[in-house]
Amino acid sequence: MRKSGDELNIAVVGGGISGLSAAYFLLKKGHNVCLFERDPTLGGLAASFEFGGSFIEKYYHFICLGDQDLIDLCEEVGLGPKLSWRSTKMSFLYDGKLYPFGTPLDLLFFRPVSLLGRIRFGFNIIYARSLTYWQALENESARAWLTRHIGKQAYEVIWEPLLKIKFGEYADEVAASWMWHRIHRVAKSRKGFLAREMLGYLVGGSKMLFDTLADRVRGLGGEIRMSSPVTSVVLKDGAVTGVRCNNEDIDFDCVVSTVALPLLCRMLPKECADYRAQLARVKFIGVVCMILKLSRTLTDSFWVNINDPRISFNGIIEYTNLNPRPDLNGSKIAYIPFYLMTTNKRYAYKDDDLLQEYAAALRLVSADFSPAWIQDWHVFRDPYAQAICTANFSQIVPSQKAPVKGLYLIDSTQLYPSDRTISGMIGLAKKLAGVVQEE
Repeated sequence: MRKSGDELNIAVVGGGISGLSAAYFLLKKGHNVCLFERDPTLGGLAASFEFGGSFIEKYYHFICLGDQDLIDLCEEVGLGPKLSWRSTKMSFLYDGKLYPFGTPLDLLFFRPVSLLGRIRFGFNIIYARSLTYWQALENESARAWLTRHIGKQAYEVIWEPLLKIKFGEYADEVAASWMWHRIHRVAKSRKGFLAREMLGYLVGGSKMLFDTLADRVRGLGGEIRMSSPVTSVVLKDGAVTGVRCNNEDIDFDCVVSTVALPLLCRMLPKECADYRAQLARVKFIGVVCMILKLSRTLTDSFWVNINDPRISFNGIIEYTNLNPRPDLNGSKIAYIPFYLMTTNKRYAYKDDDLLQEYAAALRLVSADFSPAWIQDWHVFRDPYAQAICTANFSQIVPSQKAPVKGLYLIDSTQLYPSDRTISGMIGLAKKLAGVVQEE
């Protein structure tokens, strides 16, 4: 790549929202950027696929009122008018009965928990919404913190299945600070304490954002190489000199990695053994997510939490109850995620077996459900869907500037105690461009 003056030739590895945003912000600062994506499509965990003539995201996403970095970027690239907001409903299926669960008033009538437990649960939401100093919560588990505040019964009925949605068998080890931020972010999506959550989406989906960012990157002189897996970061005398892609060494002044930390570890040469060991301290859990195209809705809720021993999964996201998707001609989209370690035999279950199991379970969610409602379906898996945020997790979160000259990284762990969000990753990309500029 041509270089003149103070600009750098930068390789960005990964074409998800982090990589595309980083490329965009670095180009705006005057650098030369080449983005490498191993897959034939952009988007990473937010990528879309063609599903019966329409493009649907592989994994569900939604926007909260506080997702300012995403909102700002959409405005900047001309997608502000495509942002849409909607009051949503949440339900809770407990032992075969579906309860409304979206407002404090709903909570008052949630009979599976005692009245005292319901009151304590509500006060904990108020407390989490106002709390800003999360570091005091980092040295204990979410289980211990929540049990202390709302009681054992309310925790086991309400929060335990929700934590299992996200962390599977590691639910009991998750830090209270991560749980606090989850409550805090969603609570801030209510315009008033008694109001329902106000969530948003992009008309046209995340694909519209990725396509627009890709056009902006190319328009600013950047290069995007699709189906181009980077197999290693090339070093000389302890400093980055480029990347190896398709058996070719390509020179760069610095490299920005936006891939999952285990993938970055595989790209680092032997002389980075200490750094690889540091990154390997972060453990990840995988996800198996089934997407159903249905002729009818299962419920009237966007999110259905489930605590029923007869049902293997802990939640259903009926996406079209948030984003109606008129292009689907009346069809409905539902996601059923299941988080677990990739060593768990369930991770490798055959797709047909999962469909049969889930179809039987859906009869317990909606008494009217029939397998004939299923018009199409698909299953996606990812081995590094979520970092396991255990107690004192901040001590192992990697810095954006690696201890290798010329190597930088963007990773969802850097959002801690926040969960991975599209908006959060955009914010990290913007911050990273500033870090590189300072160097």
